[in-house]
Amino acid sequence: MSKPRSIDQHRRFFAVIKATHDQWPESHPFQPDNTEHLRSWLLVRAGHHTVKTFHLDGDGDEFARLIPVIVATMLNKHAWCRAHGQELHVCVPESIAFDKLDHKAFCILNDNVDEVIRIETGLDPDRLLRETESAS
Repeated sequence: MSKPRSIDQHRRFFAVIKATHDQWPESHPFQPDNTEHLRSWLLVRAGHHTVKTFHLDGDGDEFARLIPVIVATMLNKHAWCRAHGQELHVCVPESIAFDKLDHKAFCILNDNVDEVIRIETGLDPDRLLRETESAS
């Protein structure tokens, strides 16, 4: 049996997302609408996602622009798409629910998300948390 997930670690994860969102660089090409949008993007960038590939008979770029809108409307989820020739790759973040991700996997994901934040923004997640706590 795997070790149960830590509530403190779960809270830290969401605190990091909020603190990162609050300090997100305006110059970054991705501009999240809110913390949920940022969380989804970070999960995808950290590799915690599902990719579905569809074969297209027409211009894939046109379809790639429409799919995130359709997914958001129908499923209330964020999605990112890329056209690769006659293929469309649709990428959706996977769940981090307690019953979907055990402690060990969540620890790895937590580290991966922290690393994405460092690489993409130059911000240190632990420093962001300290600054947020000291401002409170």
